[in-house]
Amino acid sequence: MTAFRTNALVLVTSNVAGRVAPARLHPEAMAIDREGRSRLLPGTGGIAIGVHAGDTVDRWVGDHLMPGASVEDASGTPAIAGPLHLLSCVGNRVRDAAGRPIGVVAGKRGGLAPGFWAPQLVGVEIGDEVASRLTPEDRIVVETVGRGMTLTDHPRIVLSNLSPRLLSVLPLVEIENALICDVCATVPPESAGAGLGQDAWVGDLEITDPAISSGLHFGDLVAFTDIDSTVTRFYRPGHISIGIVSHGPGHAQGHGVGVTILLTAPADRLRSKIGTGKLGSVLVAWSQEITS
Repeated sequence: MTAFRTNALVLVTSNVAGRVAPARLHPEAMAIDREGRSRLLPGTGGIAIGVHAGDTVDRWVGDHLMPGASVEDASGTPAIAGPLHLLSCVGNRVRDAAGRPIGVVAGKRGGLAPGFWAPQLVGVEIGDEVASRLTPEDRIVVETVGRGMTLTDHPRIVLSNLSPRLLSVLPLVEIENALICDVCATVPPESAGAGLGQDAWVGDLEITDPAISSGLHFGDLVAFTDIDSTVTRFYRPGHISIGIVSHGPGHAQGHGVGVTILLTAPADRLRSKIGTGKLGSVLVAWSQEITS
Protein backbone atom coordinates (compact mmCIF):
# COMPACT_ATOMS: atom_id res chain seq x y z
CA MET A 1 0.00 0.00 0.00
CA THR A 2 1.29 3.42 -0.98
CA ALA A 3 0.76 6.73 0.80
CA PHE A 4 -0.98 9.17 -1.51
CA ARG A 5 -1.06 12.93 -1.37
CA THR A 6 -4.53 14.18 -0.39
CA ASN A 7 -6.24 17.21 1.06
CA ALA A 8 -7.06 15.28 4.27
CA LEU A 9 -5.49 17.92 6.54
CA VAL A 10 -8.12 20.49 5.56
CA LEU A 11 -11.18 18.22 5.75
CA VAL A 12 -13.83 19.08 8.32
CA THR A 13 -14.62 16.54 11.03
CA SER A 14 -18.25 16.96 12.04
CA ASN A 15 -20.09 15.19 14.87
CA VAL A 16 -23.47 14.15 13.48
CA ALA A 17 -26.29 12.79 15.64
CA GLY A 18 -28.14 9.61 14.83
CA ARG A 19 -29.87 6.68 16.46
CA VAL A 20 -29.76 2.92 16.36
CA ALA A 21 -32.39 2.03 13.78
CA PRO A 22 -35.26 -0.22 14.85
CA ALA A 23 -35.62 -3.55 13.10
CA ARG A 24 -38.12 -3.29 10.24
CA LEU A 25 -39.90 -5.70 7.92
CA HIS A 26 -41.30 -4.83 4.49
CA PRO A 27 -43.74 -7.60 3.61
CA GLU A 28 -45.27 -5.75 0.68
CA ALA A 29 -41.91 -5.42 -1.07
CA MET A 30 -39.50 -8.12 0.04
CA ALA A 31 -41.59 -11.20 0.85
CA ILE A 32 -41.15 -13.01 -2.49
CA ASP A 33 -37.78 -14.11 -3.91
CA ARG A 34 -36.76 -14.96 -7.49
CA GLU A 35 -38.27 -18.44 -7.18
CA GLY A 36 -41.60 -17.21 -5.82
CA ARG A 37 -40.85 -18.29 -2.25
CA SER A 38 -41.70 -16.23 0.82
CA ARG A 39 -38.50 -14.73 2.22
CA LEU A 40 -39.58 -12.35 4.97
CA LEU A 41 -36.34 -12.25 6.95
CA PRO A 42 -34.54 -9.98 9.45
CA GLY A 43 -31.85 -7.62 8.26
CA THR A 44 -33.25 -4.12 7.86
CA GLY A 45 -32.28 -2.11 10.93
CA GLY A 46 -31.73 -3.27 14.49
CA ILE A 47 -28.64 -4.88 16.00
CA ALA A 48 -27.34 -8.07 14.39
CA ILE A 49 -25.90 -9.97 17.36
CA GLY A 50 -22.64 -11.74 16.55
CA VAL A 51 -22.57 -10.62 12.89
CA HIS A 52 -19.24 -9.01 12.02
CA ALA A 53 -17.17 -7.65 9.18
CA GLY A 54 -15.17 -10.54 7.75
CA ASP A 55 -18.07 -13.02 7.96
CA THR A 56 -19.14 -14.58 4.67
CA VAL A 57 -22.27 -12.93 3.31
CA ASP A 58 -23.92 -16.35 2.89
CA ARG A 59 -23.38 -17.42 6.49
CA TRP A 60 -26.53 -15.83 7.94
CA VAL A 61 -30.20 -16.23 7.02
CA GLY A 62 -31.18 -12.61 6.47
CA ASP A 63 -32.25 -10.05 3.90
CA HIS A 64 -29.95 -7.07 3.22
CA LEU A 65 -28.26 -7.95 6.53
CA MET A 66 -25.51 -5.60 7.77
CA PRO A 67 -22.94 -6.46 10.45
CA GLY A 68 -23.29 -4.98 13.92
CA ALA A 69 -25.63 -2.06 14.48
CA SER A 70 -27.63 -0.32 11.77
CA VAL A 71 -27.93 3.41 12.48
CA GLU A 72 -29.82 6.24 10.81
CA ASP A 73 -30.39 9.97 11.04
CA ALA A 74 -31.87 11.04 14.37
CA SER A 75 -34.69 13.05 12.82
CA GLY A 76 -36.59 13.18 9.56
CA THR A 77 -37.91 10.37 7.41
CA PRO A 78 -35.80 7.16 7.47
CA ALA A 79 -36.33 6.68 3.75
CA ILE A 80 -34.65 10.01 2.95
CA ALA A 81 -30.88 10.25 3.37
CA GLY A 82 -30.02 12.95 5.91
CA PRO A 83 -26.74 14.48 7.17
CA LEU A 84 -25.61 11.36 9.04
CA HIS A 85 -26.00 9.19 5.96
CA LEU A 86 -24.56 11.70 3.49
CA LEU A 87 -21.52 12.63 5.61
CA SER A 88 -20.59 9.22 7.06
CA CYS A 89 -17.58 7.48 5.56
CA VAL A 90 -16.36 3.92 6.00
CA GLY A 91 -13.88 3.88 8.87
CA ASN A 92 -15.40 6.81 10.79
CA ARG A 93 -15.58 6.43 14.57
CA VAL A 94 -18.99 6.07 16.24
CA ARG A 95 -19.83 6.74 19.89
CA ASP A 96 -22.90 6.55 22.09
CA ALA A 97 -24.72 9.43 23.75
CA ALA A 98 -22.42 9.19 26.79
CA GLY A 99 -19.37 9.69 24.58
CA ARG A 100 -18.13 6.09 24.76
CA PRO A 101 -16.73 4.73 21.47
CA ILE A 102 -18.82 1.83 20.18
CA GLY A 103 -17.38 1.02 16.77
CA VAL A 104 -16.61 2.17 13.23
CA VAL A 105 -18.69 2.73 10.10
CA ALA A 106 -18.53 -0.41 7.94
CA GLY A 107 -20.84 0.50 5.03
CA LYS A 108 -24.20 1.82 3.90
CA ARG A 109 -27.49 0.36 2.78
CA GLY A 110 -30.15 2.13 0.71
CA GLY A 111 -29.98 3.88 -2.60
CA LEU A 112 -33.60 3.69 -3.68
CA ALA A 113 -35.68 6.66 -4.73
CA PRO A 114 -35.81 9.27 -1.92
CA GLY A 115 -38.88 8.74 0.24
CA PHE A 116 -39.47 5.21 -0.97
CA TRP A 117 -40.09 2.47 1.62
CA ALA A 118 -36.52 1.34 2.31
CA PRO A 119 -34.62 3.26 5.04
CA GLN A 120 -31.18 4.72 4.37
CA LEU A 121 -28.95 2.96 6.91
CA VAL A 122 -25.31 3.12 7.98
CA GLY A 123 -23.73 -0.10 9.25
CA VAL A 124 -21.45 0.04 12.29
CA GLU A 125 -19.01 -2.73 13.19
CA ILE A 126 -19.36 -3.29 16.95
CA GLY A 127 -18.09 -5.83 19.43
CA ASP A 128 -20.39 -8.37 21.06
CA GLU A 129 -20.10 -6.66 24.45
CA VAL A 130 -21.23 -3.37 22.95
CA ALA A 131 -24.07 -5.14 21.13
CA SER A 132 -25.32 -6.55 24.44
CA ARG A 133 -25.92 -3.08 25.90
CA LEU A 134 -27.18 -1.20 22.84
CA THR A 135 -30.90 -1.00 22.12
CA PRO A 136 -32.86 0.33 19.14
CA GLU A 137 -33.52 4.07 19.36
CA ASP A 138 -30.33 4.69 21.40
CA ARG A 139 -28.71 7.94 20.40
CA ILE A 140 -25.32 7.76 18.70
CA VAL A 141 -22.84 10.19 17.17
CA VAL A 142 -20.73 9.58 14.05
CA GLU A 143 -17.48 11.52 13.86
CA THR A 144 -17.82 12.13 10.13
CA VAL A 145 -14.77 12.96 8.04
CA GLY A 146 -13.97 12.20 4.42
CA ARG A 147 -16.50 14.12 2.37
CA GLY A 148 -14.57 16.33 -0.04
CA MET A 149 -11.38 14.26 0.05
CA THR A 150 -9.38 14.23 -3.20
CA LEU A 151 -6.22 12.58 -4.47
CA THR A 152 -3.86 15.42 -5.34
CA ASP A 153 -2.00 13.53 -8.05
CA HIS A 154 -5.03 11.68 -9.42
CA PRO A 155 -7.80 14.26 -9.84
CA ARG A 156 -9.87 12.07 -12.20
CA ILE A 157 -10.32 9.42 -9.50
CA VAL A 158 -13.38 10.43 -7.47
CA LEU A 159 -13.66 9.33 -3.83
CA SER A 160 -16.92 8.78 -1.96
CA ASN A 161 -17.87 7.23 1.38
CA LEU A 162 -14.14 6.90 2.10
CA SER A 163 -12.44 8.12 5.29
CA PRO A 164 -8.77 9.16 5.23
CA ARG A 165 -7.99 6.26 7.56
CA LEU A 166 -9.55 3.70 5.22
CA LEU A 167 -7.76 5.21 2.22
CA SER A 168 -4.46 4.58 4.01
CA VAL A 169 -5.09 0.80 4.07
CA LEU A 170 -6.62 0.29 0.63
CA PRO A 171 -4.57 -2.18 -1.45
CA LEU A 172 -3.67 0.40 -4.08
CA VAL A 173 -0.49 0.63 -6.13
CA GLU A 174 0.51 3.35 -8.57
CA ILE A 175 1.69 2.44 -12.06
CA GLU A 176 2.48 5.37 -14.34
CA ASN A 177 -0.63 7.62 -14.22
CA ALA A 178 -3.04 4.98 -12.94
CA LEU A 179 -3.91 3.27 -9.67
CA ILE A 180 -4.50 -0.46 -9.44
CA CYS A 181 -6.62 -1.86 -6.60
CA ASP A 182 -6.80 -5.45 -5.38
CA VAL A 183 -10.39 -6.72 -5.26
CA CYS A 184 -12.08 -10.02 -4.44
CA ALA A 185 -14.53 -10.01 -7.36
CA THR A 186 -15.27 -8.23 -10.62
CA VAL A 187 -18.89 -7.51 -11.55
CA PRO A 188 -19.97 -6.88 -15.17
CA PRO A 189 -22.49 -4.07 -15.72
CA GLU A 190 -25.36 -6.44 -16.49
CA SER A 191 -25.08 -7.76 -12.91
CA ALA A 192 -25.39 -4.32 -11.30
CA GLY A 193 -28.88 -4.01 -9.78
CA ALA A 194 -30.62 -2.00 -7.07
CA GLY A 195 -28.84 1.28 -6.41
CA LEU A 196 -28.32 2.32 -10.02
CA GLY A 197 -29.30 5.92 -10.64
CA GLN A 198 -28.81 7.03 -7.04
CA ASP A 199 -26.43 9.58 -5.52
CA ALA A 200 -22.98 8.03 -5.12
CA TRP A 201 -23.02 8.88 -1.40
CA VAL A 202 -26.30 7.12 -0.71
CA GLY A 203 -26.48 3.45 0.18
CA ASP A 204 -25.01 0.82 -2.08
CA LEU A 205 -25.02 -0.87 -5.47
CA GLU A 206 -26.17 -4.49 -5.46
CA ILE A 207 -24.80 -7.55 -7.27
CA THR A 208 -27.69 -9.44 -8.87
CA ASP A 209 -25.74 -12.57 -9.85
CA PRO A 210 -25.39 -14.96 -6.86
CA ALA A 211 -22.64 -16.82 -8.70
CA ILE A 212 -20.46 -13.71 -8.38
CA SER A 213 -21.35 -12.74 -4.81
CA SER A 214 -21.39 -16.20 -3.24
CA GLY A 215 -18.40 -16.58 -0.94
CA LEU A 216 -17.75 -12.88 -0.55
CA HIS A 217 -17.24 -11.45 2.95
CA PHE A 218 -18.47 -8.28 4.59
CA GLY A 219 -15.59 -5.86 4.05
CA ASP A 220 -14.35 -7.35 0.75
CA LEU A 221 -13.51 -4.99 -2.09
CA VAL A 222 -15.42 -5.43 -5.37
CA ALA A 223 -15.09 -3.75 -8.78
CA PHE A 224 -17.99 -2.93 -11.11
CA THR A 225 -16.82 -2.59 -14.70
CA ASP A 226 -18.45 -0.02 -16.99
CA ILE A 227 -20.18 1.70 -14.06
CA ASP A 228 -19.54 5.39 -13.35
CA SER A 229 -20.31 6.57 -9.80
CA THR A 230 -18.88 10.09 -10.07
CA VAL A 231 -22.22 11.73 -9.28
CA THR A 232 -24.84 9.02 -9.71
CA ARG A 233 -24.30 5.33 -10.42
CA PHE A 234 -24.94 4.44 -14.05
CA TYR A 235 -23.75 2.38 -17.01
CA ARG A 236 -20.87 4.07 -18.77
CA PRO A 237 -18.45 2.00 -20.86
CA GLY A 238 -14.80 2.62 -20.09
CA HIS A 239 -15.32 3.45 -16.41
CA ILE A 240 -14.96 1.50 -13.17
CA SER A 241 -16.39 1.73 -9.65
CA ILE A 242 -14.76 0.00 -6.67
CA GLY A 243 -16.48 -0.45 -3.33
CA ILE A 244 -16.73 -2.46 -0.13
CA VAL A 245 -19.27 -5.20 0.61
CA SER A 246 -21.65 -3.65 3.11
CA HIS A 247 -24.69 -5.95 3.31
CA GLY A 248 -25.70 -9.51 2.59
CA PRO A 249 -28.01 -10.90 -0.08
CA GLY A 250 -31.32 -9.29 -0.90
CA HIS A 251 -33.62 -11.98 -2.23
CA ALA A 252 -36.06 -10.07 -4.44
CA GLN A 253 -35.47 -9.74 -8.17
CA GLY A 254 -32.94 -7.04 -8.98
CA HIS A 255 -31.40 -7.24 -5.50
CA GLY A 256 -28.38 -8.98 -4.03
CA VAL A 257 -25.24 -8.37 -2.03
CA GLY A 258 -24.66 -4.64 -1.49
CA VAL A 259 -21.44 -2.73 -2.21
CA THR A 260 -20.80 0.80 -0.93
CA ILE A 261 -18.80 2.63 -3.60
CA LEU A 262 -15.43 4.12 -2.57
CA LEU A 263 -13.64 5.02 -5.82
CA THR A 264 -14.66 5.63 -9.41
CA ALA A 265 -12.78 6.80 -12.49
CA PRO A 266 -12.16 6.18 -16.18
CA ALA A 267 -10.65 2.72 -16.60
CA ASP A 268 -7.37 4.18 -17.87
CA ARG A 269 -6.92 5.92 -14.50
CA LEU A 270 -8.23 3.23 -12.14
CA ARG A 271 -7.98 -0.51 -12.64
CA SER A 272 -8.64 -3.59 -10.55
CA LYS A 273 -7.08 -7.02 -10.22
CA ILE A 274 -8.14 -10.07 -8.25
CA GLY A 275 -6.01 -10.16 -5.12
CA THR A 276 -6.07 -9.53 -1.38
CA GLY A 277 -8.87 -6.99 -1.27
CA LYS A 278 -10.17 -7.94 2.18
CA LEU A 279 -10.76 -5.23 4.80
CA GLY A 280 -13.16 -6.98 7.19
CA SER A 281 -10.45 -7.81 9.71
CA VAL A 282 -9.23 -4.21 9.57
CA LEU A 283 -12.68 -2.86 10.50
CA VAL A 284 -12.99 -5.37 13.35
CA ALA A 285 -9.53 -4.44 14.66
CA TRP A 286 -10.33 -0.73 14.55
CA SER A 287 -13.59 -1.30 16.44
CA GLN A 288 -11.80 -3.35 19.10
CA GLU A 289 -9.03 -0.77 19.36
CA ILE A 290 -11.29 2.17 20.14
CA THR A 291 -13.49 0.28 22.60
CA SER A 292 -10.76 -1.48 24.57
